[in-house]
Amino acid sequence: MDMILPAKISQQGLVIGNINAPITSIEFINLRCPYSKAWFELAASILEPAVAAGRVKRIFKLFDKPKESLLKGNLAQHHLPYDQPEQAYAAIKFLFAHQNEWGENLTDTEIDAYIEHQLGLPTQPNQTMIDLVLNEAKTANVQFVPTIIIGDTIFDEKITKPELAKLIA
Repeated sequence: MDMILPAKISQQGLVIGNINAPITSIEFINLRCPYSKAWFELAASILEPAVAAGRVKRIFKLFDKPKESLLKGNLAQHHLPYDQPEQAYAAIKFLFAHQNEWGENLTDTEIDAYIEHQLGLPTQPNQTMIDLVLNEAKTANVQFVPTIIIGDTIFDEKITKPELAKLIA
C-alpha cells in the first residue's frame, strides 16, 4: 500500500471552526460508513470543545466511494451545504445518529426525500468539491474512510480518547 501524502491535501472541504486555529484535523469520511460514524462519535467529546475554543479546525473531506455499502452515503453527502458549515455539521451529526434509518432500507429517491424532510436540505451544488476530494484522495493515496490527519499523525477510527486528546493538546 502506498504511503499517504498529506502535503497533497488542501485546506478545502467542509471547514468547521476558526480557519486560523493552530491545529487542523483533516477527516476523509463517508456518511454511510460505520467506521466513519464510530470515529465521528468518539471524536465529538474531544474535538467539539476544542473547535468551540478556537484551538482546532476540522476539515471534512466527504469521500464518494464506489463500494456498494457506501453508495447511499455518497448520495447523502450531496445534500450538505458547504456554505453553511454549522448547518452542514448538524446534518452530519443527524445522519450519523440515524444512519441505520436512512442507510439500510431506503431507495435513492427516498433518501433524497428523507434528507429534505428531516433536515430541509435539498441536493446542493457540491459536485466541484466532491471531485476535488476524489482527486486529492487519489493524489495523496487516501484509500479508506475514515482517514484522519492531525499534524504528522495519520490514523483511522482506531484511536482512544486519551490518544486523541494528546494529539490536540
